[in-house]
Amino acid sequence: MKKHILSLFVALISLCSFGQSKGYEFTVDATGALGLSNLSKYNIGISLINGYRFSDMLSMGLGIGFRYAETLYYYSNDERLGDYESRDNKYLVPIFAHLKYNFSDGVISPFIIGDVGYTFDIGYNKNKNLEALFVEPIIGIDFKSANSIYYLGIGANVQQHHYSHFRISNTSMSADRTIKGVVPTIALHFGIQL
Repeated sequence: MKKHILSLFVALISLCSFGQSKGYEFTVDATGALGLSNLSKYNIGISLINGYRFSDMLSMGLGIGFRYAETLYYYSNDERLGDYESRDNKYLVPIFAHLKYNFSDGVISPFIIGDVGYTFDIGYNKNKNLEALFVEPIIGIDFKSANSIYYLGIGANVQQHHYSHFRISNTSMSADRTIKGVVPTIALHFGIQL
């Protein structure tokens, strides 16, 4: 079954492959990210971007993806038992606007990307603490071939986040309160534009 799915995927890419400086383009982007705070330690994902190339330098598109992330959703301070945190595996669907600018039209070309969007949490946990806005600037390099462009980039993703917090002492327990903030990650991107 896996061989059939892989064959179908390769055939789809082959049908979509064509070289052009203007017009429709399709991008597949694979991502791996490390968290820069205790709120989220890592995530991996893939995105599909349908876009339009206005020139050799500028393209815009809309993307949808899937990300698997590990994140903090509950934290308590207990004077007797110590600190306790609950973490959850998140299944996320980001939908975003994608703007890319290349600094040259050569075979090797540096670029900058700006992604802005909203993440939907489709996981089973009712605490949807990563369901919010995000932004990600990306810098990288394109490597052009006859009918496609491969790229490698590094991005700084900033995702809104919240988690529940309790404080427990020998005499009382605080009410559940929501702590809001952002989850910063450094993401490595590998993609192919067709």
